Amino acid sequence: MWKKVENYIKSLDPPAKARYIEKTKLIDGADPYRIVKAEWSNDQNDLPDITYPDIVNYLVTTESSYTLEDLKDYKSLQSYNYFISGWVTDVMHCKINKRVVIVAKVKHSMNFKGTPLLPWTIAESNGIIRAGHCNCIAGLGETCSHVGAMLFAVEAAVKIRNSASVTDEPPYWLMPKGVQKIEFSRVQDINFKSAETLKRKMDQNLTISPFPPAKPSTRAKTTEIPPPTDQEIAKFYKELHESNARSAILSLIPEYCRFYGPCHLNNSFPKLLHDVYDESCTTMTKSDLFDYCDGVMQSFKVTSEQAGVVEKETRLREKSKRWLIFRTGLIADSKLKAVCSDPIEEPSIYLLKSICYPKKEKYKQQLWDCYHVKEAYALYTKTMNLQHQNFAVCKCGLIINPSWPYLTAFPDYIVSCHCCGEGTLELKCLCCNKPNKLSDPSTSGSCFITEDEKILLRQDHTIYYQVQAQLNISSKGYADIAIVTSEFTHVERNRPNVSFWTDTTEKAANYFRYVVLPEITGRYYTRLAPKLNAMDDNNDDELAIEEALNQF
Repeated sequence: MWKKVENYIKSLDPPAKARYIEKTKLIDGADPYRIVKAEWSNDQNDLPDITYPDIVNYLVTTESSYTLEDLKDYKSLQSYNYFISGWVTDVMHCKINKRVVIVAKVKHSMNFKGTPLLPWTIAESNGIIRAGHCNCIAGLGETCSHVGAMLFAVEAAVKIRNSASVTDEPPYWLMPKGVQKIEFSRVQDINFKSAETLKRKMDQNLTISPFPPAKPSTRAKTTEIPPPTDQEIAKFYKELHESNARSAILSLIPEYCRFYGPCHLNNSFPKLLHDVYDESCTTMTKSDLFDYCDGVMQSFKVTSEQAGVVEKETRLREKSKRWLIFRTGLIADSKLKAVCSDPIEEPSIYLLKSICYPKKEKYKQQLWDCYHVKEAYALYTKTMNLQHQNFAVCKCGLIINPSWPYLTAFPDYIVSCHCCGEGTLELKCLCCNKPNKLSDPSTSGSCFITEDEKILLRQDHTIYYQVQAQLNISSKGYADIAIVTSEFTHVERNRPNVSFWTDTTEKAANYFRYVVLPEITGRYYTRLAPKLNAMDDNNDDELAIEEALNQF
């Protein structure tokens, strides 16, 4: 009858399959999922006399064939909630070997629009329940909330059948109607009564008054309560505010909404680039948009105090709620080489979106899970402790320099000693990522170059750009980098390269002005590349930022 589950038994593992076959022996080995449609009936007069004690006896005290202990399914009220909410439909039955097989469709508890589940049960004519099953995951344990919901539907139908109305017809209008769609409702229209209360009320309707509920009399007297005065409302809001309860309603009241503003609107944090988006910019011409972005560029400032707060608040890196927020729109040290190489006339959409809509990166965590990096860190700190006085190392967050507020750096550590002062430390592992291509100085893609029989970082490589960015943005005296390869561990100390950094910041500033800002303010480039935009899944990027903002 149900094509999607007629081969259900084949999907079970051997123990579950053996138990399923054992249960079907109660009805001469017939599989309820393979019984033909003609044998099923929806005539409620032939339903077994299942009562509430029968259901409780089955759900709570029946011995499980798996554990030889009571099933102890205490979700009977949850099952009743499914039934009273209208999630049970198409209750059908057939008689085999003097026993009744009952099957129904029950909506998923976590996926209302999904294909309904098909629980079934085997019962005697007197109401004793012998076995039950459901094609949900929990159904293998002999029972579940879906089986219970179906049993409560049968119990209610039996009560109605055994009652009589004025027309001597069972009052089936008392049964909950099947719900096909969940509609949005106002809070005042939602019934928050518990399943226990709903059951008690329905039992009263079935046992005391089988007639349709009478409409409330229009002549009923009601006590009219006058609306509160402005003084009473103001007093209530004041007392609520003074209680420090952080009530949501106060965030909508002009006198108190300032206490509920996001933290990033505080003067202690810099202006977020995520907030500069303006829908009116989406209709501007290119020249008008670029002029608008020039104004944004000139007003975009970060003070030393604000930069310090950002660094402190993001020391937990990806675990920090503010990590994505402050990174949005800023050119990171790891992307600086790509930005300087990218043509402004036709920028890479992939690179641009990684800057404007950053995702949570798992690379750093994977890096620190690497044994080589841990070994390099241990070797570096051991060597520094032996050769330098009062050597110290500490973690740091996002570093922003007021001189270049459009750039950001996040080295792995800040290091210091009495003899050399403060510096940065970056750790890299090339053992797990194309070791031959990156670590061999003789290859074109290598990050190393040999000069006077010494191995040094190539100044045109991404890693060198990253190290110089960390060095200059942090305003430290030096930048150490430890690179682990399959053959050696390279440790190098870099000093500021003034000419290199001047040229790099000029290119980065132009990229920020003519590429990043038009995208941040008006989605200029992603609107010009809709196909690539869809392939890169821009919506997920923006949702990641919005989720972080909601937690901010």
